[in-house]
Amino acid sequence: MTESQQVELCMDENETKPVENNDFLNHIDQPINGILNHVDQPVNGFLNHTDQPTIKNRRRYRRWFLVILYAVFVLFGQAAATLLGRLYFDKRGNSKWMGSLVQVVGFPILLPYYCIRTPAPPSINSILPKPSASASALVYVSLGLLVALSSYLETLGLACLPASTFALISSLRLAFNAFFSFFFNSVKFTPYLINSLVLLTISPTLLVFQPENEISSENSKHNYVLGFIASVAGSAAYGLLLSLTQLSFVKVLKRNTIRVLMDVIVYESLVATIFTLVGLFASGEGNKLQKEMEEFEMGKVSYLLTLSFSAICWNLFNIGCVGLIFETSSLLSNSIVVLGLPIIPILAVLLFHDKMHGVKAISLVLAVWGFLSYLYQYYLDEKSSNTENGNTDHILSTSKIEEINDQFGKA
Repeated sequence: MTESQQVELCMDENETKPVENNDFLNHIDQPINGILNHVDQPVNGFLNHTDQPTIKNRRRYRRWFLVILYAVFVLFGQAAATLLGRLYFDKRGNSKWMGSLVQVVGFPILLPYYCIRTPAPPSINSILPKPSASASALVYVSLGLLVALSSYLETLGLACLPASTFALISSLRLAFNAFFSFFFNSVKFTPYLINSLVLLTISPTLLVFQPENEISSENSKHNYVLGFIASVAGSAAYGLLLSLTQLSFVKVLKRNTIRVLMDVIVYESLVATIFTLVGLFASGEGNKLQKEMEEFEMGKVSYLLTLSFSAICWNLFNIGCVGLIFETSSLLSNSIVVLGLPIIPILAVLLFHDKMHGVKAISLVLAVWGFLSYLYQYYLDEKSSNTENGNTDHILSTSKIEEINDQFGKA
């Protein structure tokens, strides 16, 4: 080998050494970077875990704020609308269909909501399958017809009975709702729930044994019986309405958004309004409204104001009821309704001088007792649910969402 070749070979060997050193450094860097990555992961995971309780608390606070808000709507709307309805009939208002119409015609005040565009954050609702148009239409039409039926029956009862008596009979709504929820919403009967149903059934039954002076010449025995039957039938229709509304949220609509809530209120009210308007003019009462307004004892302006404020109060009541079903269940929604019923007899005694005799007082006590019994059962259910799941959420629970996601993934 010549001297020049030996020099070239040494140069080649010297050039390869830095390459080997670079490879060695690269191999050293990889585990170091890997260690750093592994160190970062638990830190980020720790931060995520610490954020989760805060997010859950915010959701819980928001949910209970909405529940309280909807409960206020129910309590205020029901008391004010019922007393305004009683005022309408006391001051020579005679149209049963008009009294029914004001319960459902207030929905246009909600229409500006559809003009408000708010960006929706990504959520489970964005991947849930939308219900078909025919299924949604069937839900809205069915619920709307039930709303119209229950509104007319309850208006007929309110027209024939004192406001205090009507309110106590309406406590049967919770009993009917629990009965229908057993079949449609898989509600289990417990001792406290059964006790509540028995008390709420006995409470209005006592009103059958009214003193003779309660049934005056203006409120004949025939009208009293008619009003009693209509109020019981209206309570049954209303209990069925709430159970089917909850069933529709879970089985058909399957979404926890305010838009779905507004759609249910607006579309079912629209169907009920159309049905009630047909009944108003088909019965001939629509042709007598001008004469009725002129003969109203408080004047034309008071006539219009009474009906307008009654419609607004009933709309608040409807928003509260559907909102409570959306956030909790139909049974809790109805229990809040029953909670407000004792307020009405007290206000009726003060404003309309209704008589509060012994039988009515006992009926009132039993109604409150039945409500408290149910409320305690709901408290036990809520506590048990919190223990098992760590948190309760909307009517569309986590298990329901997972079940829907599974079905969606298989489709």
